[in-house]
Amino acid sequence: MPAANAEAQRRPRVAILGLHLEANAFAPPSTEADFRGSCYLEGAEILAEAAKPAPAMPAEVPAFIAEMNRSGDWEPVPILVTGVEPGGPAEHGFFERTLAEMRRRLAAAGPLDAIYLSNHGAMTTTEESDPDGAFYAMARAAVGPAAPVVATVDLHANISERMVEAVDAILAYRTNPHVDQRERAGEAARLIRRLLAGGRLAKAFVRMPIVAPSVRLLTATGPYADLIAYGQTQVSEALPIVSIVGGFAWSDTPKNGLAILAYGEDAGAANAVVDAIARRAWADRARYQVALTPLADAVRRSQAAGLSPTLPAVCIADVADNPGGGGRGNTTDILEALLAADVQGALLGLFVDADAATACHAAGVGASVDLVLNAGRADAYGREVPVRGEVLALSDGSIVGRRGIIAGRTVRLGRVAALRVGGLTCVLASRRIQAADPALFEAVGQDPGAFRTVVLKSRGHFRAGFDVFFTPEQIIEVDAGGLTNPSLERFDFKRLPRPVYPLDPLTEWLQGGVSM
Repeated sequence: MPAANAEAQRRPRVAILGLHLEANAFAPPSTEADFRGSCYLEGAEILAEAAKPAPAMPAEVPAFIAEMNRSGDWEPVPILVTGVEPGGPAEHGFFERTLAEMRRRLAAAGPLDAIYLSNHGAMTTTEESDPDGAFYAMARAAVGPAAPVVATVDLHANISERMVEAVDAILAYRTNPHVDQRERAGEAARLIRRLLAGGRLAKAFVRMPIVAPSVRLLTATGPYADLIAYGQTQVSEALPIVSIVGGFAWSDTPKNGLAILAYGEDAGAANAVVDAIARRAWADRARYQVALTPLADAVRRSQAAGLSPTLPAVCIADVADNPGGGGRGNTTDILEALLAADVQGALLGLFVDADAATACHAAGVGASVDLVLNAGRADAYGREVPVRGEVLALSDGSIVGRRGIIAGRTVRLGRVAALRVGGLTCVLASRRIQAADPALFEAVGQDPGAFRTVVLKSRGHFRAGFDVFFTPEQIIEVDAGGLTNPSLERFDFKRLPRPVYPLDPLTEWLQGGVSM
C-alpha cells in the first residue's frame, strides 16, 4: 500500500514496529507475561514512551524517531513494539497473536511509504526457528515490493535468507558492549530517507560456519573487533552499509553462523567486500576459541584482594549465568565458593530470587534474616543455599541506567534488596536483568568501587558500565555452571549447522557469498 503522490514524498508515512528477544534454546520459554512485564506498547503508547526522558523500551525506537524528526517532515505511524530480556524461546501462540496484531494494525493504518523494524534478530519460538524472518516477511507483505523496509539488529542476531530477502537493508550494531543502538537507528532513518528519494542498493550476503562463543565477540579487542574495524574501512557513499553479525550460539537454529552483509549501488562491489571480509574471518578463526579461568583460581585472587588493600581489586565475570543471554541469574557456584572461603569485601549481583527479595522487604532495613536462596526452585546450576544476613538497603527496582547498554533507559527489577552475609554483600532482584550498570547496585546504596571483589552476572556488557572501576587486567571470566557458559561443547545442540567452528575443529568452508 505505498503512496506514490508528491505530497507523500514530502511527508512520508513511516510505520514503526519492534520485536526483541534473544532466545536461548536451553532456557525456560519466554511467556506473554514476560513480554508485557518488560515492554509491550501499541499505537500512540509508543510515541508517548519514546518522548520520556528515560524510556522503558528498546533504545533504537526513540533514536529513530528523533533522527526522522531532525532530518525532515514525516508522519510516524506507530504500530507495536515489544521486547523482553533474553530468555527461552517465545511461546508460539503469543508470537502468532503479536504478528497478527501487527498485521491488523498495518492494514488499518492506511497507505504507508516505509517501515522501520527495531529487532534483536535471534528470536525463536517454541515451534518456529525463524520468527524474525516471518516478522520481516509480514512487514514486506504489508507494503508491497517497492516501499523501503529497513531493520536494525543486535550483532548477536542469527541472520536467515528470509530476513535478507524481505527487507532493503539490515543494519547491525557495531559495538559489544552495545552502546551504538541509537547511532544505528539514526543510520536506519537516514537510509529510509535515501531510499524514499529513489536510491536503490544491491545486497550481498554470506553466512559462515563459525559459531563463536559470546565472550569472543567483543569489539574493543580480539578477532571480531578486528573484523568489524576492517569492514568499516570498506564503507563509502556508494556502499554505505557493512554489517558483520556474530550471532547467538544458544539459539540453536539452522541459521546460526557468522553473517556478513553489504549493501551498495553495485552488486559486484558488494559481493567483493563480503568475500574479502569472509576470507579474513576464516583465516582468523582460531582466535575464536575460548579459555576460562578455573573457579578455584578466581577465589584465591579474591581472597588475596580482600586481605591486602595494596592489591588490585578483582572483577569476576559470571559469564555462564548471564541474564543477557538467557541465564536465570540464580546459579550458585561462585556464591557458594566465596562464602566457603570467607572472602571479605565482596559484592555479588544481580542474584535473581523474588521470594528472598520480598522477605528482605518484609523484614526491613537493619533486620537479620534467615533465608534459603533458590528455595523450592533449585536446579543443576542453582542450588538451595541457606544464609543468615543483614538487610542493608531496599529498592522498588525502577532504575534509570547511567552507563553502558542501559544508560538513559528505565529498567524494572521488581523488589531489590542488599543483603550482607559475612564478608559478602549480595544484591537480590526480583526480575532478570544482567548486571551491566553500576546504577543497579547504587539503587541499594552499594558503590562497586568500594569493594575488593565484585561478581557480576553478565557476559560482557558490564565492561561498558564498570570500566571506571576495573581495567581489563582486573577482569576474570570464570568457568562455572550456567546456561550461557561459553564452552559450547557442553551443550546438546539439536539444530545448529554441523560441522561448525570451533565446535568442530576440522570444519571446512566452501567460499562464496550470495547477491540478491
